[in-house]
Amino acid sequence: MKINFTHDLALVNGLKIPPKLLGQLNEFKIEKSNHFNLKQSLTKDGYIFVRNLFDKNKIKLARDEVFMRLKEVDEIEDPYQDGIYSGRSSRDKIYTNRGEFWKSVSNGKYLREITNGKVLKKIISDIFGEPSIGFDFLFLRPVANGKFTQMHCDTSFFTRTTKKVLTCWISFTNVTIDKGPLFVIENSHKFNDIKEKFDGFDVGIDKNRKASIEEHPSEFAKKRNSKILTSNFYPGDILIFGMNLIHGSFEHHSKDKNIRLTCDVRYQPIAEPKDSRYFGKNPGGTTGSGYGELNSARPLNENWHIR
Repeated sequence: MKINFTHDLALVNGLKIPPKLLGQLNEFKIEKSNHFNLKQSLTKDGYIFVRNLFDKNKIKLARDEVFMRLKEVDEIEDPYQDGIYSGRSSRDKIYTNRGEFWKSVSNGKYLREITNGKVLKKIISDIFGEPSIGFDFLFLRPVANGKFTQMHCDTSFFTRTTKKVLTCWISFTNVTIDKGPLFVIENSHKFNDIKEKFDGFDVGIDKNRKASIEEHPSEFAKKRNSKILTSNFYPGDILIFGMNLIHGSFEHHSKDKNIRLTCDVRYQPIAEPKDSRYFGKNPGGTTGSGYGELNSARPLNENWHIR
């Protein structure tokens, strides 16, 4: 479904994105997929956008599983299945360790069937042309109003042991443009100066340097004669992209109080060396602090940090 950019409002840090800078992501028809056209699309666009990949009921089971845990800590209202933000939190009163709580949420049975299951694994393996494996460490994100993610590329986080890594962003709720969907900078996977800037930079080692690109997306895209590509996403939609594609998320500023729920999972070929930070029963994550390092480990009414 295409966006009506003249009526929908995209914001980053309170500033409107001019409609002329916005563009629509190209949709990929997964029923026609094979290694060649998947790889060709990823090389050309820097991403693969697939609608409605997962069974709706399975997506709902995973979403309800997460929302039930958020209701447990009083961060969403009843009925919890609606995912309505309460503005309250008892998370720190009930759980003494934020990381352990978020790890338990991230290890939900139905969530893992989506993120690390056969459907997604097959597509990623087809892209690589060889068997793949999903990271055990997930970036599950329930997002309340006022939050957004600054532009960045993933190479500084996930390429310590291999550069053959792909990110898959999965939507579990309606993420219309006012709810802060993911966006990508058109053709940014081909920006050689950005590749050179972040090549060899590891945020887990060089902690005095930021991975985020602080320039506002509008100014960045304008200088590059590029577009900011996005879409209205719906439960079961996915976006797969490589480590050099610049992306972020718009600000969630919808008039309702519905939580935006998405999840990032990374995949690599099984044969490539595994980064111990992201694999195993107790992965340390990017900084070694485990799930406690994530913004999502913070109560929904707490501000996010920026890396």
